[in-house]
Amino acid sequence: MASKTTQEFVETCIFCFIATGQDEEAVVLKKHIPSCFSLHRGHIGLVNRMAEMGKEVLQDQGITDMMDIRMGFHQPPYTSVDHLHLHVLAPTRQISHFIRYKFTPGTKRFVTDELLSKCLQDKAPPVTGLLNGLLSYCCNETPSSEESEPESEPECATWRGRF
Repeated sequence: MASKTTQEFVETCIFCFIATGQDEEAVVLKKHIPSCFSLHRGHIGLVNRMAEMGKEVLQDQGITDMMDIRMGFHQPPYTSVDHLHLHVLAPTRQISHFIRYKFTPGTKRFVTDELLSKCLQDKAPPVTGLLNGLLSYCCNETPSSEESEPESEPECATWRGRF
């Protein structure tokens, strides 16, 4: 199975186009990250920033009851687009019962930003390549990896539309 890697831009990904400027709210990364399964503890700040942006968008729209919002990520295989994006829904009491199941926290298909951040605390960065894996296992060394810790958090964009 081919490994999904982080890239700056993927032409076949609709969110890469949306994030570069090309009614539901979503916070979309400008850098291509396939899904929340591609994240590790070095991305906790990114997840938190995406949640902050989601709340800012809601406040800009006059939503003040932050207890009546739902924010989270779909997890594979329940994603329709392989580009990390945070769903931002408010007010939750107005979510149609026909689609409510898609955004139910605590299910395998939808994870809240808070739960994802908590889960990432124990997830080490991936080790790439057999040699790096062997070095890590045999020598208790932390190999260098382009995905070990993000140098800086990718920029985000917001999008309004339907999924």
